[in-house]
Amino acid sequence: MVKGFKFNKFHILICLILILNSIVVYADGNDVNDLQQELNENKDKMEEINKDIKNNKKKANKVEKTIEQFDQKIESIDSQLRDYEAKINNLLDNIEITKAKLTQAKESINEKNDTLNSRLRVMYINGPIGYAEVLLGAEDLGDFLTRLDMVKSLVDHDVELLKYMNDKREKIEENKKELENKKIILASTKEKIEEKKNNLEVVTRQKEREMTRLKQNTKELERQYDKLYKEANALEDRIKRMESAGKYKGGRMAWPVPAYRKVTSPYGYRIHPVFKTKKFHTGVDLRAYYGTSIVAANGGVVKIAGWLGGYGKVVLIDHGGGISTLYAHNSRLLVKEGQRVTRGQAISKAGSTGYSTASHLHFEVRDKGKYENPLPWITKQ
Repeated sequence: MVKGFKFNKFHILICLILILNSIVVYADGNDVNDLQQELNENKDKMEEINKDIKNNKKKANKVEKTIEQFDQKIESIDSQLRDYEAKINNLLDNIEITKAKLTQAKESINEKNDTLNSRLRVMYINGPIGYAEVLLGAEDLGDFLTRLDMVKSLVDHDVELLKYMNDKREKIEENKKELENKKIILASTKEKIEEKKNNLEVVTRQKEREMTRLKQNTKELERQYDKLYKEANALEDRIKRMESAGKYKGGRMAWPVPAYRKVTSPYGYRIHPVFKTKKFHTGVDLRAYYGTSIVAANGGVVKIAGWLGGYGKVVLIDHGGGISTLYAHNSRLLVKEGQRVTRGQAISKAGSTGYSTASHLHFEVRDKGKYENPLPWITKQ
């Protein structure tokens, strides 16, 4: 302790205020970064959910088309079933008609059989009398021959008629069997078509259930997306309010070139490497070979991402409270204007664009537009 110096209550109070102020500054800075990190995670979730929603809608469209195709097939099958039903009904009508004809033919045959049997019984009862009696009753030879022809014709007619009736009955029975066989085939075909229809209806119901599930899932995802969207807006509002505060609250910044820690040209007056004249160096040059990743020194909003005169390809980030950082001479930019970035997020690749003789990072810190020595603002940790 220095002699003569008294550490009184006033000094203790001042120290406490400085310590608390430092804690608040860093805490607020961490709050902004934490909020920005939360916002980025929120947006990542929103992007994933949006992809899931799109995939669900694609699947739903595909399922809907499949259901439409199945519905068309079912309609076609219904039409076939109606045709087969009509054919079967027509066959049933023909079978009934054929049955009626068969019954009629059998009745006619039975009648003819009864007539023939009656004649045979008469001949049996009367013995040789009957046809013989008719023949012997002839008056002369001519009459006899005439009567013989008549008897022969009568017998032949009865025999032919019976034969005709039996043939007709057999044909009707064959026709009936053929119709019944057709009916069996049609019924079997109809049964197969009905089975196909039932299978299609089962698959259609499965697809409809899948469609319902996809729609419900999509609805839930959209609800989650809306919730995250509102949360993101609230987070952005909080970040904007904190960044727009009159005092910078981001604390010390990260080293913008994580791969290297060497300063190749300091802040202040120097001989310009391109123009060879004494000029004020508004930032520091940090070692960064071509393609090296450059990261945001702190969270904030990208105000410039593009070509800026001698700076070449540049990124300018607003950290709130009037503090901004600039990253120049990049070969490639990884961010866009208006984009929010977090501390340590890759924003560009090192290069030598603009007024530059070799690949490096020109890094600036500005306080309300005024150039500041960047080194006190950043930490190598």
